[in-house]
Amino acid sequence: MSYPKKSAVYPLFFLLVVVSAFIQAIQPQENKKKRRVDIENADIYTYDAAIIANAQRLIGNVRFKHNEALMFCDSAYSYNDSNRFDAFGNVHIIQGDTLHLYGDKMFYNGDLRLARFLRNVKLIDKSITLTTEALDFDLNSNIGYYNHNGKIIDTANVLTSVIGRYYSNDNMLFFKDSVVLTNKDFILRADTLKYNSQTERAFIVGPTTITGTKKDGVLYSEKGWYDTKKNLAELYKKSKITNKTQVLEGDTLFYDRASGNGRGTHRVTLIDTTNRVLIKGKKGVYNENTKIAFITDSAMFIQYGKKDTMYMHADTLQTRPDTSGVKGKDYKFFMAYRKVRFHKPDLQGQCDSLGYRMKDSTLLMFYDPVLWSEKNQMTAEKIQFVSKNPDPDIAHLENNAFLVMSEDSIKFNQISGKSIIGQIFKNKLRIADVNGNAQSLYYLKDKNRYSGMNRLLSSKIKLHLTDNKIDSIRFYPKPEGKTFPLKELQPEDAKLDGFRWRAEERPVNQYDLYPVNENRKQNVVPVKKSGSANNRER
Repeated sequence: MSYPKKSAVYPLFFLLVVVSAFIQAIQPQENKKKRRVDIENADIYTYDAAIIANAQRLIGNVRFKHNEALMFCDSAYSYNDSNRFDAFGNVHIIQGDTLHLYGDKMFYNGDLRLARFLRNVKLIDKSITLTTEALDFDLNSNIGYYNHNGKIIDTANVLTSVIGRYYSNDNMLFFKDSVVLTNKDFILRADTLKYNSQTERAFIVGPTTITGTKKDGVLYSEKGWYDTKKNLAELYKKSKITNKTQVLEGDTLFYDRASGNGRGTHRVTLIDTTNRVLIKGKKGVYNENTKIAFITDSAMFIQYGKKDTMYMHADTLQTRPDTSGVKGKDYKFFMAYRKVRFHKPDLQGQCDSLGYRMKDSTLLMFYDPVLWSEKNQMTAEKIQFVSKNPDPDIAHLENNAFLVMSEDSIKFNQISGKSIIGQIFKNKLRIADVNGNAQSLYYLKDKNRYSGMNRLLSSKIKLHLTDNKIDSIRFYPKPEGKTFPLKELQPEDAKLDGFRWRAEERPVNQYDLYPVNENRKQNVVPVKKSGSANNRER
């Protein structure tokens, strides 16, 4: 007789042991899922095959138990040939420590552990209460479903929708179709929404509108989240904050309803609907309480007029209510800081700080301001420009005021003084009043020929111009100075102290408002030259 070698017997024995252990390990789980529903109590047990075959009727204080779940009702049918029962009247399921299900009627499948509740259905779990007329609940995964209108109430919010899913283990709810979340501070409306009942945070996954109940602000977004407990939001897609007069849009918006602060990043746009103004940049902050907004990083101000449009660039743009305005009128005051440049067809300018008062269309320019209108250049320590309808527009130059009028590329009429007030009709300077140390330098012209140049000094000067040419000039008192024949004119004679023609700085159009990027010079790829060094030299 021969015997198997140990090397063949031991692996086979080990495999049998492992398989047996695995079967024993999974067997309790299978038994748990397929365990019969236990009838623990009923006042009356009856059976009538004529009514329902293979079913016992249980009446009075009926209690079932299936795995860890306890089930109560007034009456029930328990089926002998399947692991299911139908419950009626004051149906109640207790699952775990916190989950309670109620309804007038329930159909329960013990093999699948699925319960279908009908009429006056209520689910209570932790902090939430769900009510509906029909609910399917999976006791394996603790997930509830309704498809015909439901209502969820937690500590701070009421949510309603046509379709709903409740994931008890994850404290998550999913809503679809006509979703409304009502809070003491706002009302949220959406087609689709996710909600965490533990954190009370709503997750936006489609077109959603959030309207304040106490403020006029409205949020819109198609992706993001809203913390209903802290009233904080992060919005990521097509997001905007709107009130009666302004709209803040951005690729990403952060919102704090308590403080009223909205902050945007990446392609931020602030629209003032009342004043027909749009401000855009890469970063923005807006407060719906103070109505103050800041836009920075490639900031651009655009005001749409009936005849033309003003474009303005600065490092930072600010808008705030103009408290000096007429009561009931929503006038704004705009401010621009650092590297300010603007362009409109009839007026261009630059400075380092600027204020724009919408009430009376007043520009206030500070720190090396320059203003160009047609062939005229105006500079001073401070410039105030008031646009009026009807004309004239008023330009007020204060301290070291200087007005240059171009005759051609080398000849410039010049006026300087402590202050200059210019009146502009139809985009042309017509009248200029110069006060304090008034100086003038202007070319004399007979028809199409220049005959000389006058250089005069007085306390006050009044000029009248036609088509940007000096038509008449008056001095108060009698001026001092001289007339230079053109052929005797020296270069130094053709300039008043402080003269500087700055045409190269003048914005050509709305695309010429941003500063020149010096880094572009470093990014130029040099052209490779072929041939030897000798060839290159030749």
